[in-house]
Amino acid sequence: MGIVLDEISLLEGLLNEKFSKDHLRFKMSVHFVRDRMNDPRNTPAITITELQGIFSRLTTVYLSKLMLLKHDDTFNIRCKMSDINIPCGMSRKMTTFGYEEREVIAITVMRKKNFVAKDPIEFIV
Repeated sequence: MGIVLDEISLLEGLLNEKFSKDHLRFKMSVHFVRDRMNDPRNTPAITITELQGIFSRLTTVYLSKLMLLKHDDTFNIRCKMSDINIPCGMSRKMTTFGYEEREVIAITVMRKKNFVAKDPIEFIV
């Protein structure tokens, strides 16, 4: 069946709530959601449980490194257990309340064992 939009929205919401005190948000791009997450080339199909685990391990192991990324830095999240790769970008902006908000934008997702990331920064989870 694949992942449905409500599941991705819930995942984003849980991550954003958990890291709100750190002024860190997560967003899955339209390309991630509409084009790639349920793409038939991802065999076996990517599951919401796999994505939850990847983002949980990412934030547990690499939160401090994520917080140091600059605006427009790009990076790849590589899961060696599932061969899932998630190229991402970092957006940083000042809010009207005077604090800096960071947003991790998951650009795309694919299950590809030999994916070669063009990004110099890679988080292996």
